[in-house]
Amino acid sequence: MEIFGKEILIKTHGCNVLNEPGQRIIPSVNIFVKVTNQCNAHCVFCSNAGYKNASTAFNIPKLMSVIHELKDSNIYVNRINITGGEPSIVSPLVYKILDSIDEEGFNDVHLHLNTNGLLPQSQELMKYERWDSISMSLHHYDLEKLSELYGCAIPQSALSFAGIDLQILNASCNLIKGYIDSPGEAAKMLDFVIDLGIPRIGFVALMKVNDFCHRHFIDLEDIHIDTISHVYFTKSMNRGSDCKCSNYLYNKNLKVLEIYMRNYSNPMYCESSLVYDGENLRQGFNNNNIIC
Repeated sequence: MEIFGKEILIKTHGCNVLNEPGQRIIPSVNIFVKVTNQCNAHCVFCSNAGYKNASTAFNIPKLMSVIHELKDSNIYVNRINITGGEPSIVSPLVYKILDSIDEEGFNDVHLHLNTNGLLPQSQELMKYERWDSISMSLHHYDLEKLSELYGCAIPQSALSFAGIDLQILNASCNLIKGYIDSPGEAAKMLDFVIDLGIPRIGFVALMKVNDFCHRHFIDLEDIHIDTISHVYFTKSMNRGSDCKCSNYLYNKNLKVLEIYMRNYSNPMYCESSLVYDGENLRQGFNNNNIIC
């Protein structure tokens, strides 16, 4: 399909289930809005390091025109992901974008925040009532280990999530050698998250974007999630060339935790993903493929 006179990739089928092709769905895209390339954490595995942000001021009207163009082209906007860097670095800009989305009548669009989540600046942004869902980085159950991974101190108060709606929260845990890298460590992480009251967790394999990620890579299969007590497979075991994913439930002590497993083996995987950096709209997560 075309927008602004250029062909774009869109998602037309759901994920494969084992070897069965995915079901046909409404043609759709996800829009990733990169509001900054800066971050208040210093994670050595970050896939954002090589990305160049727009050098000019963030053009909100252009973002609105992109959403209008997609809707006018009968392409369903599945989700708008506010991401970075760390979005809370530029919270006033984020609030302006969210206000503009509502003022333009896009109230039906799902708004998602990607954040490192455990630093005070990040948690303040997470309290904003407009979010439909939030993905928060939570890569270990031990604060000392977490601080090590973040490259800065994580306060104990970070785990209280005061004023944050836990029901829209998703903990995203990278699988990293020496940290969460085995069934035993994954089980401890499950217990930690379920006790915090967070309803879902994602175990995500590192994108091999630098030497650290290559040396510390742990595959989804290494976790053997289905060998952990009280874990049950639910759906969608996709094993494509660009990504692997599957979904489970953890049911313990009358508490239920949703689990998803993801491995984006191709860092440039871009089907159904558009990226807007405040200046240019691109297909996928690189500096090429400019649409407008």
